[in-house]
Amino acid sequence: MDIDLLQTIVFFLLVAFLPSIFWIGWLMKGSNTVLSMSSLLIMFIWGAGFAVIIAIILEMLAPGFSPREYTSSALFMVVVIAPFAEEFAKPLGLKFTGWDIGSLQDGVILGATAGLGFAATENLLYELSALNDGGWESFLMTAILRSFAACALHASATALTGQGYARYVVDHSSWLVIIPFYLLAVLMHGVYNYLASSASLIAFIGAMALAMLLIFLTKDSAS
Repeated sequence: MDIDLLQTIVFFLLVAFLPSIFWIGWLMKGSNTVLSMSSLLIMFIWGAGFAVIIAIILEMLAPGFSPREYTSSALFMVVVIAPFAEEFAKPLGLKFTGWDIGSLQDGVILGATAGLGFAATENLLYELSALNDGGWESFLMTAILRSFAACALHASATALTGQGYARYVVDHSSWLVIIPFYLLAVLMHGVYNYLASSASLIAFIGAMALAMLLIFLTKDSAS
C-alpha cells in the first residue's frame, strides 16, 4: 500500500476515534467498576460496527426514508426514527457482556462505551462528508464539534439504557425495567437532534450545552 495513502487513512481514523477513546478513559477515571478490558472492547466494537449497520437498516426500513434528500420528512427521520433506531441498536451488545455487570455503574460505562464506538464511526463518516463538501475548514469544524457534543450525546444516551440493563441483571428484575431507560435515551437523543439541526444559533448552542450537561451527569452515575 502507498505510504501516503496509509498515512491519510491513519490520520482520519485517529481524528474520528481518539475523542471516543478519551471520553471512555475520562468516564472510567475515579469509577469503582472492575470491568474487564474484553468487555469494554466488545462494546466499543459493537457500537462502532454492528450497531451502525443495524441502525442504518432500521432507518432504511422506516416509512418515508429517502437516501437522496431530506425534505419535509427529514425532521421526522432525524428527531424520531434515528433516535429510536440508534438507541435500540447500540445497547444490544450488552447481551454479550452481561456476565461482567456487577453494579449499575458497570452498565452505565458499558452502555457509554457502545455509544462512543457508534459516535466514532459516525465521526468518520460526517467528517469525510464535510471535507468533500466544504474543504478542510468544514472538516475541522465538524471534527471539533463532534468530538465534544456528538460523542457526549451518544455516550450519555446509551449509558441510560446500560443502567436499565444493569438493573435487569443485578436486581434480577423483569426485562421490562429496561424500557423506561430506553425511552428516556430516545427522548434525549431526539431533543438533541432537533436542536442541533435547527437553523437557530441559540438552538444549536442549546444542543451543545445539553450534550455536555448529559456527559457530566453520566460521569456522576459512573462514579
